[in-house]
Amino acid sequence: MRYKLPGEHPLTGRSTPDLELTDGGRLADHLHGGPALLLDLTDNPELRALAAGYAGRVDILTTDCPSRPELAAILVRPDGFTAWAADAGAHALTPTAGLAEVLEEWFGVPEGTVR
Repeated sequence: MRYKLPGEHPLTGRSTPDLELTDGGRLADHLHGGPALLLDLTDNPELRALAAGYAGRVDILTTDCPSRPELAAILVRPDGFTAWAADAGAHALTPTAGLAEVLEEWFGVPEGTVR
């Protein structure tokens, strides 16, 4: 099943696969708390900075996923569906392209934003 969500990545709008992570755990192990999860697979401080204003609504996990080295990051909604994803590598778009817009669409304005 795929929800029609903005974004070109093939994972966007689909149930996020239960990826095996380098800590020996799986993605599902990190989804029990309730908030969304931004999975940073390339140790990108810009990704973490964009999500920092969503503390309590979006958890951030920096790790690696050896079985999917093409992935740079995934934003997983609390229901387990991928809201946003980005690939790594020379042919990929900027690893943060569209993330700020998706965060605001799903989780409101970041803390500290005055409108």
